[in-house]
Amino acid sequence: MTNASRKFMLILLAAAPALAFAQTAKQPAPPPQPAARPKVYTPVATPSQRWQRQADQQQLINRQNQNAVQEQLRQNNLNQQRNNATDPAMRQQLDNANSQQQQQYRARQDNAARQYQDKQTTQPANATSRP
Repeated sequence: MTNASRKFMLILLAAAPALAFAQTAKQPAPPPQPAARPKVYTPVATPSQRWQRQADQQQLINRQNQNAVQEQLRQNNLNQQRNNATDPAMRQQLDNANSQQQQQYRARQDNAARQYQDKQTTQPANATSRP
């Protein structure tokens, strides 16, 4: 064996463990784990709050039904008066009164609905949390 081949073999033997280590050390890192999702807490109304909300909603429905019955009675009464009226001026007055009262009826219904919605939005959530 020549001197040059001995040096080559020594270098090869010395470099073999380094080459083996370099090949195993270059393994790809595992992909990063996604961040854990934060727990979402949703407010839950207490049974008494749910009961109160249902009572308020039923009260609104009852009030609107009462208004509708009153409006129907008023409308029937006015129609009867209009049909019995022979004077065109009196019919015109009844028509004008009917128009105004219909506007008032719609305003009452809208106001009742608005009050209910306002009450729902202004009530504190005051709810417990659950995961």
